[in-house]
Amino acid sequence: MIHALTCLLFPLFGSCAPFIEYAASPGALIADPVYYYGRPVIVTGNVARLRQLRGASFGTLAETFYLCNGRCVQVFMREHTAMYEGERVSVRGFFSVNQRVGKLLLHNDIDAAEIFPRV
Repeated sequence: MIHALTCLLFPLFGSCAPFIEYAASPGALIADPVYYYGRPVIVTGNVARLRQLRGASFGTLAETFYLCNGRCVQVFMREHTAMYEGERVSVRGFFSVNQRVGKLLLHNDIDAAEIFPRV
């Protein structure tokens, strides 16, 4: 916590990378995946191709969907949410280029920590 406060008070003093979230569009993530790889991102778009999954390969409930705003990026969430097709949402999570979750192989996806609606 002290490091986070130091980062806020003196942004050029020390490494603040763990406390920065990159606001990006789905198109920006697809255009430059190496830049965003492993970084915390916040992306806003419309939900498309929502699939709620359940299975032993995940160990818990999960869902995948595409977040679209011109171009689409895949999102993986380790729980079911009350989203619906076409809803505008923002996703906070970490971007990865290739990720294997159980039997799923995800490309250019966000491992979502939080999803919240946008108006």
